[in-house]
Parts: sequence; structure tokens; C-alpha cells
Amino acid sequence: MTDALGRRERIAAAMPGLEHAAAEALADDLIRSSRPGDEARSISTEMEIVVGAEVLIANSLARQGLPADPQTVVRLRRAMAIPISDRMKPLPGAQELLAEIHALGMRTAIASNTYWRDADSYWDDFRLLGLAGDIDAIFTSVDAGHLKPHPAVFEMAIRWAGCTPDRCVVIGNREENDIAPAVALGMRTILVHPDDPPPESSRADVIAPDLWACAKALRAMLDSD
Repeated sequence: MTDALGRRERIAAAMPGLEHAAAEALADDLIRSSRPGDEARSISTEMEIVVGAEVLIANSLARQGLPADPQTVVRLRRAMAIPISDRMKPLPGAQELLAEIHALGMRTAIASNTYWRDADSYWDDFRLLGLAGDIDAIFTSVDAGHLKPHPAVFEMAIRWAGCTPDRCVVIGNREENDIAPAVALGMRTILVHPDDPPPESSRADVIAPDLWACAKALRAMLDSD
């Protein structure tokens, strides 16, 4: 199923009171307007989002003469979030890393940049991947209202953790968006580069080539405390 076809079905389901023609017109407008969001879906860690998803959806509803109440906007944003494919697989070592985090007595919070997906959408994804049982919390830029490297997503995670930043470890693959803001908040950091060459430099406490190395680094951090 293509992204557009899948979205049409989800938009129609999110707007059950609309006649078919009106739902199709709304879907046409949303899909035509959604290119910036789809670009952000893949490169959001590298760009600044000028028009947020909620504004884009509200504008589309207005053009169709439909009310843009908050509940409708949220339903449509979730309808626009492309579900994970059954062909999508976690990075090698993901299951083992999550299990090791819990075995070490730590908790896992996902902190992600995104355009359409909120935490509830991510929970659906991780359930399909069979990883939800090893994840304790999810925070996204949609929920925080800011994209990384803005500190808002990290601050949400720190408040949830209920501890000082130096007791938190951020594992990320982007120096600018993951490592730098975490270091600025006083968090410990691991830069992982499973698909990239080793960085020439980093402010991270540890540089790891894969997720298995991240698990070893976490054990070493705890042993040194």
C-alpha cells in the first residue's frame, strides 16, 4: 500500500461524519500540502520546521470549510503519520541493548525528532516491532513543541526520570542534535555510528560503533560510579 493510499484510508476513518467526496477533497489537500512534513520525516534532525503539522492541518481544514478544533487536528495528524512497514527492522543489537538497560536497573526513554508522530504513534510502532515491553517512556518533538537540538525534549525526559541530569545517559547518532544539547544540560552521552564512519571528534563521553558497544559502555559507566 502506498503512503498516499494508506493516508486516504486513515483520513476517512478519522473523519467518519464526512461524505465520501468531502473526505476525498480533504485528503487531496492534506497530501498535497504535506510534502514539507514528509521531507521532515526523514531529515528532521537536519532542518528547522517552519510550518508545524498542526498549523498545516488547520489550514487544510479551513480551506475545505471544516472546523479545526484541537481534537480533529490531532486525529488527522495521527492519520498522516505513516505506520512502520512490516519490512522495517530495528538496528542490530537494539533488543539486546534495551534488555541490558533493564538488567542494569536503568530505565529507557525514547527522545525523538518527528513531524507527524506523537508518543502514542511511536508506542504503536514499538508494539509492532516487539520492543514496547523494554521501553518505559517516549518523548517526541511533537509533544515537546520543539525540535532537537532545542533542549525541550531532553528536559521532558529528565523530569520524567526524576533525577539529576548527570544520572542520565543519552545515546544518539547525531552530534549536533543528540550529543551537544545533552552535554549542555549536564547529561552523559554515547555517540553511536552504526551506519557512518567514526567521527573525527565528539563531545560524547563514549564513541561506539554499534548498539552492542553501547551496552558495554553503559556497564562501564555504572561500574565507575
